[in-house]
Amino acid sequence: MYVPQHFTLPEDYVHDLLRRPGTGNLVTVHEGVPEATMVPFYLDQDKNALVTHLVRNNPQARLPVTGPGLVVLDDVDAYISPRWYATNKVKANVPTWDYITIHVRGAVRVDPDPAVALAVARRLTDLHEDPEVLQRVGDQALERMARAIVSVEVAVEEVRGKAKMSQNRHPDDIRSLATELASQGHEEMAAFLREVSLPYAEKRFAALARLRQARGAERVVDSHLEQESFH
Repeated sequence: MYVPQHFTLPEDYVHDLLRRPGTGNLVTVHEGVPEATMVPFYLDQDKNALVTHLVRNNPQARLPVTGPGLVVLDDVDAYISPRWYATNKVKANVPTWDYITIHVRGAVRVDPDPAVALAVARRLTDLHEDPEVLQRVGDQALERMARAIVSVEVAVEEVRGKAKMSQNRHPDDIRSLATELASQGHEEMAAFLREVSLPYAEKRFAALARLRQARGAERVVDSHLEQESFH
């Protein structure tokens, strides 16, 4: 994933997203052929690995994995219309798409032990449900179902976070965009725009203004020196 410096996701946001249970795309390569499955993950901090389970018949579980695996954890995204930019009346813009995502790369470990797979499935369920949900199913039934799945771990060896969230836009555009996205129910994106993108854009444009001012002063000095050289 290509991440320009101004789209780098803040480290605290990356860590929060990793610790938050959710779904992601598990991508693995088998004899030169990529395979992918959307599955739920949780972070095992002791192992420093993202953990999930797959159906035992899934090629990602059956075939040897060649090379590291990739987990794509998408957070939020939305279509961005140029009509939502405050500066669009002055200078026409094109549509785009804003999003926040992280890519985790690392060694893949598949464990065929049904007991391990059941422990992973229990952990994933406990993150979302009360214990009684699985208690009603019963241990014997759960153990039978666990024979059909395997646990999968992806070591957190490399993490790249990207927030393409209009940081390169004019601060007025970010304000108007945050208002529009909030009105559409994209509260998380609106908050990120106000709390992260806007301060970055304000500093960026302030630095550009100082640079233009300095260059303007240099041109004035150069003009005076040229005039003096004629005397």
